Amino acid sequence: MLNLKKLAGEETGVMDAYKMDWEAQKIDFYEDVPYGMGGDHPMYLDLMMPKERNAEKSPVIIWVHGGGWSNAELTKKYRPSHALAQACHMGFVCASIEYRLVTEKPFPAPVEDCKCAVRFLKAHEKELGIDPDNIGIWGESAGGQLAALVGASYQNARLEGTGGWNEYDSSVRAVCDWYCGGDMTHMGAYLCPEVQMRAKELGVELTLMPQQKEGREEELDEMQRALPALIFGKPGNEAAELSMDISPIFYVNQKQPAFLLMHGDSDQLVSPQFSYNYYDALLKYGHDATFVVVPRQGHGFFNGQGYYDIVLNFFEKKLTKSVQ
Repeated sequence: MLNLKKLAGEETGVMDAYKMDWEAQKIDFYEDVPYGMGGDHPMYLDLMMPKERNAEKSPVIIWVHGGGWSNAELTKKYRPSHALAQACHMGFVCASIEYRLVTEKPFPAPVEDCKCAVRFLKAHEKELGIDPDNIGIWGESAGGQLAALVGASYQNARLEGTGGWNEYDSSVRAVCDWYCGGDMTHMGAYLCPEVQMRAKELGVELTLMPQQKEGREEELDEMQRALPALIFGKPGNEAAELSMDISPIFYVNQKQPAFLLMHGDSDQLVSPQFSYNYYDALLKYGHDATFVVVPRQGHGFFNGQGYYDIVLNFFEKKLTKSVQ
């Protein structure tokens, strides 16, 4: 049985921009709920549940924070709090999860934890009053990539991990991926013969950073050059299989959840081409996919309530059975 403790007082570790008076919003907030094991230590999520519900089983939105898989300053507290509160008012239960950073444990540890969180929620559907068949996942940047991978790779047993609740599956019904896209082979593996062969078999276009495409890899910043070794535990050009495992685009020939991709057209950190190519691949295989290009915005939470409305309307449409 779950032993949930409702937040008493002020939530801890939240930047001013993301603070929320959950009690005033009539939302029960449970901080640091253990959802599984990340190696030898517990992993935690924050849980937001509307005090009043219109249905016995609520759909769920899981939030996955970004930060280049390695930024310890960005935690599960780095989230669009107002949008998650709005989702609760619409009848959703929301969970904001942490995951192991690659500075602690390389891939697949981060996605293993995300999948464990999905399984945890399904395992406790009755206590939480949630619908295990209507779970969506939403993330930004590295969190968007992880969200897309959770949705895309539910048939890949290599990514499940042993964090707990393995008698449940980690599939989700809908994914919102903010400014990451589906291809991680640009981390060094794109020239590996097996990567090129698999991309050709699938008929998908791989994506490079602008500097790579123009033969100017020396102009990549220090983090972009160092990140592949952090993510994979070895140089990217020695991690062909892992690079395909981590790339959602390599799963497009399998059954997929509904996808909403959003990318700013002025993003200088992750080229919008990553999302364009992923979107094209999803459509090629007949999947339910929507792509929203956000004009004049770059890499970071989007400005404008309308963009959050697009996300929430997407989840309402895909996760609320009454309108399916």
